[in-house]
Amino acid sequence: MKQKQKREIMDKLPDFLRDIANSSASGMTIFDSIRSASEGEYGRLTDELKMMVAQLSWGIPIDVALTNFGERINTNEVKRLAITINKALEIGGNTSVVFNAAAKELDQIRRVEQQRRTEMSMYSIVIFISFFVFLAVIIIINGTIFQAIYDLQGKMAGKAIGSISIADIAPTEVKNMFFTFVFVQSLGGGLLGGFMMDGRLSAGIRQAFILVLISLITFKLLF
Repeated sequence: MKQKQKREIMDKLPDFLRDIANSSASGMTIFDSIRSASEGEYGRLTDELKMMVAQLSWGIPIDVALTNFGERINTNEVKRLAITINKALEIGGNTSVVFNAAAKELDQIRRVEQQRRTEMSMYSIVIFISFFVFLAVIIIINGTIFQAIYDLQGKMAGKAIGSISIADIAPTEVKNMFFTFVFVQSLGGGLLGGFMMDGRLSAGIRQAFILVLISLITFKLLF
């Protein structure tokens, strides 16, 4: 299951748990509460809920159905939630209270995650802006200072100013040097920025690929 799908499910799960709690408070059994709540619209979560109801209708125990649900979603939060609910139901806790408490816990986890993502996004934006500023500086330096050196170099045809031989500065070597700087910056900045923004290495690799691609296109067009 993709990360985006998991996030959408996590966003809807607290509402589902609260619906179960409300149904249980009205006197429904746990199975009827889950079946009644699963008839609501929960986006991508709906298919998973229908599968859970189907398992319960086949006679699979609630604890096994919840455990299977956690395994399918495959997030630590949902797996831990399934264990917590199963333990509470096992010791005879009030069903409505148990599911309300689970909904509140997920809400708190979601708020913390959103706050972390917001804060990390700001740092990531700074990293990405730094990359583009660095790239712009490289372009300006190459187009002004080094271009002037190349022009002077052509006019002097190997003559030296003091101990410096301007003719020894090769445009290709300068381009390779600049690209190395930009490549390292794009790779490191992309990995760090993407990871900080989404908390996953794959996101960092994706951002690094994008920045490296931008670097390649920029050097292809402007150098």
